[in-house]
Amino acid sequence: MVALLGAAGGSALAGALLGDGPGGGRVSPASAAPEVESEALAALRRVTELQKLAFDYTNEMRYERAETIWTRIIGLNESNAAAWSNRGNCRTSQGRFADAIEDFDKAIALAPTEPDPYLGRGVAREGLREYAGALEDYAAANAASVAKYKTEDQVAYNNMGNAHAGQAAVLGRSADPDAPAAARREWTAAAELYHRAASMDRNYVFASANEALALYELGETARSLRLVKYLCLKFPQFADMHAVLAAAYWSQGRSADAEAEWAKVIDQDTRYGNLEWVEDVRRWPPVLVAELKNFVELRRPKPLAG
Repeated sequence: MVALLGAAGGSALAGALLGDGPGGGRVSPASAAPEVESEALAALRRVTELQKLAFDYTNEMRYERAETIWTRIIGLNESNAAAWSNRGNCRTSQGRFADAIEDFDKAIALAPTEPDPYLGRGVAREGLREYAGALEDYAAANAASVAKYKTEDQVAYNNMGNAHAGQAAVLGRSADPDAPAAARREWTAAAELYHRAASMDRNYVFASANEALALYELGETARSLRLVKYLCLKFPQFADMHAVLAAAYWSQGRSADAEAEWAKVIDQDTRYGNLEWVEDVRRWPPVLVAELKNFVELRRPKPLAG
């Protein structure tokens, strides 16, 4: 979706370079000096090249370099909303959430009908644990998608689920006696939103994976694991789901199965051995974090009854 916004930004830039004025009047090809038109086309080609380079760096997770390129593009045309939004994404990826929010604010001011800057700002707000604000942004992104594209945004629904899960995590650390019930309500809301996102696009596997995690936390273990096993079968390289199976199997006393799943995890993504990353970055729910911790620390589960 960011790429689509980037393409729109390129088109807006071309119009500005070709002579769109405050009144919207465009200089006709007949009256435009050839050298001016040539310069405009050359500038547009340069911006297009820079955008491609920025996206290449982003795909390679070289976010600092990508940010530098987006800054250059902004310098060429400060009204390019896509460039501000994409630079915000790069800053979010570096954990610079406050800086990212400033970029998204600028993008929203320039292109208030575009969904992407609202989505990006919501993610940055989540990084600052401003979950209520993130929910507002995701709702705004979905509304913008409906208004502009006549369709709801599955990413917005998935991210709403993430924000509710974040609020549940905050409640889980609270000493308030009412916090556990409130946290469960947040997990319930998250599961429903993930399910809705996954239903909108069956290929949106991250929403399905998130739904499985939320269901596990809610005690719907059988339903959760059916979904996890399906995702592992369909996407054998999905380390997150293999890690869930490793933790779940260990808790069930199925140590050999747990070890087999864990071998698949470590072969694909060693970060799952870092419990802090699993809890704070991947944001697994508490029950699964505890079970994974037991497995990683080789704590034997209680024998199964009977």
